[in-house]
Amino acid sequence: MNVVEPNKNQRRLVIITGDKGGVGKSTFARGLIETYLGCKKDFLIFDADKSNPQIKRFYSQSCQVEDLDIFKVGKADLFLDNLKTLVEGNSTDITEAQPGKSLFVLELPPQSQNLLQKFVEEMDFLLTLKDFYNIRVTMVVVISRVVDSVYGLIKLHDYCGGDVDYVVVKNLFFGEEDTFGRYAQSNEISKIKDSLKRSNLAHFFETTMPDLIYVSYDFIDQHNLTFKQAIEQTEKPSVKGRVTAWMRTFKNSIDECKDVLGLQGLDLKNGL
Repeated sequence: MNVVEPNKNQRRLVIITGDKGGVGKSTFARGLIETYLGCKKDFLIFDADKSNPQIKRFYSQSCQVEDLDIFKVGKADLFLDNLKTLVEGNSTDITEAQPGKSLFVLELPPQSQNLLQKFVEEMDFLLTLKDFYNIRVTMVVVISRVVDSVYGLIKLHDYCGGDVDYVVVKNLFFGEEDTFGRYAQSNEISKIKDSLKRSNLAHFFETTMPDLIYVSYDFIDQHNLTFKQAIEQTEKPSVKGRVTAWMRTFKNSIDECKDVLGLQGLDLKNGL
């Protein structure tokens, strides 16, 4: 059986997870959103982090952001059913016709691994997305250097297997790439990569996310700025320079895995 290759007809749901709070999920999501906007991608993002909805806070004026309260019983069912309207669009009134979406992002809140597992196992979540909507899922797993990040990825693979593509993101806020020893030396992770490669069912990518110095990050948060707004502001030249360089490095870092992030065929060095 061959790998499900991205193509122009295939829809994509990018799920950003990491389980632990503060691991960098929202930072990666914000970088990805800026990349989509810079490339003029048509997408929709679901913000499921009710305690700290950074995506809605920063990007509700820049793109379509929808709340998703996945901790309430039945909400996952509604999410699946409501995707029908989103992928097919609304053409009941030609003056208000909305085209269907083919690219979705879901940022999960911390400690949601068990809930995600229930989605997958109890609702046949991945197969339903594939059969009903022709949606392929990419799991973006942002990790730190702690062993829990390794365990979380292993558990994720246990119930997703080769039905999703994987992008493992080493957040360099926690140290240089060669300091992620627990991940690099994990026999279980090596087995997962080997198994996926042999089965030829899914992609498995490893990349990094650059560190954005806390002074710039604090300025952005204090003023509720998107990364693009941080680049365009004139009050702090240092912030402009830092964020410009961060976005350039970020886009370069995801270039190899851009196909499974819904960016196939695009030049990531342009835009923004």
